[in-house]
Amino acid sequence: VRTMPERVGGALMENAITRLYLVRHCQSMGNLQNIFQGQHEYDVSPVGEQQLALLSLRFRNIHLDAIYSSPLQRAAKTAEAINVYHNLPITPLDDLMEIDVGELEAKPLGDLPALYPVLSRHWNETPQDCVFPGGESMRQVFERASSALRTILAESAGKTVLVASHGCLLRSMACALLYGTVGALPQVVLSGNTSVSEFEVSASGVRVVRMNDLSHLPPELLGDPHQYDLKK
Repeated sequence: VRTMPERVGGALMENAITRLYLVRHCQSMGNLQNIFQGQHEYDVSPVGEQQLALLSLRFRNIHLDAIYSSPLQRAAKTAEAINVYHNLPITPLDDLMEIDVGELEAKPLGDLPALYPVLSRHWNETPQDCVFPGGESMRQVFERASSALRTILAESAGKTVLVASHGCLLRSMACALLYGTVGALPQVVLSGNTSVSEFEVSASGVRVVRMNDLSHLPPELLGDPHQYDLKK
């Protein structure tokens, strides 16, 4: 059990255990085309549709009290697939949107190391120092991920809640939950499409049940785990 970071712990009720699921969106057309998506809208790919069908089945018999989602359609459709067997209201939060990568949005991932060598090195080695020209910094994303986490935990104390969002945002949220500082980002791995992370959260600490689990997918639907490694 990890000690609850103070910045998050203030949102919790004594003796209440909250079960928190963090789920990354399914494969999008941007993922398929190897594009740096940012906040650009891309629809679900054919593989993504298959991933959603299996993700929906995974959560069929798991009790959920609340579902939160990024408003971007690849995350919203992921939340809707999970909700097929639950019929809950889905709460969209702008703070759950993916990072705004500014000038890099919609550019091919393979072109970025040559076009933005310093930024690419930070992304790979010290992501907490990334600042995207015309967009956000990772520190800004960490702050809004932390804000969303506090809101969700305060509204769902003692319940089971699911968050459908994006790789960079969920990485920041898990970092806030487990470490409370953006400097720990290198210790948190970027998750794969429809990966499921599960935590038990209370005022006394955080227990990691599973991280980035993709056991609901067969090998042919896993995708490339190193897609966002910006290396030459």
